[in-house]
Formats: sequence, C-alpha cells, structure tokens
Amino acid sequence: MIIVRVPCPTRSAVLAVVAASAVSCAHPIPAPATGTSATAASATAPAVSGLSSPSPASRVAGLRTCPARQLTIRLIYGGPAAGTIGGVIGFSNTSRSRCELAGWPALVAVGPARTTRAEHTLDVFAGPMLTRPPVVTLKPGAFAVAVLAGGDQPMPGSAKCPPPFRRLLVAPPGRARATAISAWIPNFGAYLPACSPIQISPVIPASDLPFLPPRHMSAHSG
Repeated sequence: MIIVRVPCPTRSAVLAVVAASAVSCAHPIPAPATGTSATAASATAPAVSGLSSPSPASRVAGLRTCPARQLTIRLIYGGPAAGTIGGVIGFSNTSRSRCELAGWPALVAVGPARTTRAEHTLDVFAGPMLTRPPVVTLKPGAFAVAVLAGGDQPMPGSAKCPPPFRRLLVAPPGRARATAISAWIPNFGAYLPACSPIQISPVIPASDLPFLPPRHMSAHSG
C-alpha cells in the first residue's frame, strides 16, 4: 500500500505552495482513472523504487536517508520554456540532525483524467550535466531540489490535452511515504499540463540551480 502524508484537515489543492505539516494523516494514493497511460501508477505499486544504474556517488558513513517527517517538501519554482513546463521541488531539512538524499524522488502526478508516475531522467533541465545521481548531505536548515518537466502540447494523434494534473505526490528517495502538494506551477499561472509523460531528475543541491531566486534557498522560506 502506498501511503501519502497530507495535512489534517486536507487543504485546498488551489494553493500554489503547500508545505508538509508536522501533524499529518495517512491516505492511500488513488488508483489511476480508467484509460490511463501505461506509465500510470497503480494503487499497489511501491512508492519508491530501488535506485537503478547509474548508481549514486559514495555515501557518507553513519548518515541515514532523510525521512519524510524530517523534510518540508514544496513546489517552489517553475515556468514554461519552448513547449516544456518545468517545476522545482524543494526538500528542506527542518530538523536538528543531518541526513542524506541520493537518487530520484518518487513522483506521482494526479489529475481528474489520469494518474501518472514520473519517469527518471539525468537531465536536470537548465541545471548541471549528470552521469549519476549525487549524494546530497543536508545539514539542519539546508535545502535540496529535484526538477520535473512535462510538455504543454497534445501527443501525436490527440486533438487536445487531458485536464491538467492538480496534485503531486512526492516521496523522498528511499522512502515510502509521500507528501501531497499542489501541481500549480509558479510563473506559468496554471496547473501542470497532462499532455505528455512527466520526468523527474535526481535530487541535487539547491546551489546547482543558479536561476533560483535567493528567497528560495532557505529551508525556512515559504
């Protein structure tokens, strides 16, 4: 069973940024709607798959993978670029201990017409060139990011796109609990289009994205 952590009570999905709550309820991820694509996530699929080749860089001895309860997960930035809609998901360590993130987050995009699990990519979309996922050490107050991307044009053979995704279910790498956040894309003024498959990059340090405004670089910004 996939477990999703959402605030209690559940807040409206129209919020542009939804932070993880310290008090949360567990809910199953909804099963895909009938007629979804082959990439749709099933209700019984694991929330986080094992890291596939290429493998992350060397880990720091003694540090654990960051649990969801130790992180605030938010969609902090995004916008359109030449037919692609991108978004930056932030992982803030709001605890008092260090931890690590290595690999791809689990990302499920949920909309009224379909539910799709994001595909892994090493392309960070305007970020660094990667040959393998890095290991990111998060000190208390530190911040890491992953970049998602999708298209805003109908797929071949389709006259129009399905209704856009409204929620993103995001789990840190190596963890099975996800946080539900809004799929509203800042600087685009709309929800994430459901036109094409979604891709997600590995977690990288926030400093590797030079286009991020300084106000997004703090774990306590919101």
